[in-house]
Amino acid sequence: MLEIHNLQVKLESFRIKIDEIRIEDKDYLIIVGPTGAGKTILLETIAGFHTPISGKIVLNGKDITNLPPNKRNVAMVYQDYMLFPHMSVEENIAYPLKIKGKEWKKEVKKFAKQLEIEHILHRYPKTLSGGEMQRVAIARAVITKPSLLLLDEPFSALDPNMRDSARKLIGDFLENMKIDTIHVTHDFSDAWILGNKLAVMKDGKIIRFGSVEEVFSNPKDDFVANFLGSTNILNGKVENKENGLTLINVQGIKIYTVDDAPIGREILLSVRPENIVISKRKTQSSQRNSILLKIVEMRKEGHIVWIDLLGDEKLKLKAMLTPNAVEALNLKNEDYVYASFKASATKIVRII
Repeated sequence: MLEIHNLQVKLESFRIKIDEIRIEDKDYLIIVGPTGAGKTILLETIAGFHTPISGKIVLNGKDITNLPPNKRNVAMVYQDYMLFPHMSVEENIAYPLKIKGKEWKKEVKKFAKQLEIEHILHRYPKTLSGGEMQRVAIARAVITKPSLLLLDEPFSALDPNMRDSARKLIGDFLENMKIDTIHVTHDFSDAWILGNKLAVMKDGKIIRFGSVEEVFSNPKDDFVANFLGSTNILNGKVENKENGLTLINVQGIKIYTVDDAPIGREILLSVRPENIVISKRKTQSSQRNSILLKIVEMRKEGHIVWIDLLGDEKLKLKAMLTPNAVEALNLKNEDYVYASFKASATKIVRII
């Protein structure tokens, strides 16, 4: 468990000010934010590379604020992995145990097997792919079983085709290791696939913190909403498969998706506001989902009008239209409209 209280860090003219963060055992915290928000500096401060001017960092009940990095039981993996080029994969992974004079061969083999890199233990970093270097760096970081793992853009160097398989492998590995993890990223897919907590940083501050679902569905801040793309998150249950589509029951309403999930499983669905078509009459179209909802609020923000919709079964959706579209449809609060969207626009983001 990690707790941060009233933390202030100053590096030249840049300042980090974190009022409070708390992550529980087995939490996986994703931190997102624009470039220059201070995400990496926060990780490095937790790791002990920067000295705060005030505040506390408490790990598993122990104040580590002023401890040197090697006394914190915290491991960090940078986006360029920082492997020792003159050492083999086996030597790289073993290094943290070797410098402590501990037995390492058995542990190296165990972690290499779990991360599917047994066959490259004899090779050197310059001969490895990005995915292989990533797994070597993670094995080296966790071989001492740290209390906290810090990941700085761990998938950014991988091509898109490799990221999905890497997330699955690394996610399963870290879940089995039961290590609390903080992961900085620019890719929101990391949040959905790996994280259970999400923090949004801006100008050295955490401006939104909570579960992944609640931060995306209720950003509570214009910057957060615009940065995340404020998507709709729906909780439902897989009911059936029909003509190549998956039928989800969301509060008694049938919603179709092209994504696959086992029948009977609870899932989280994402429907982006810009993919929702608003009409006053139900129309025949390629939109597989069409739900009658009431407009409860409309808010103009720049060149967009946000429309909050509510169903009889308390289903909530957000849609977005241009001011011209709102005027053409003559939309008003309390109007009933059809919110329609394609099955291909309905994404399963998590199977619970």
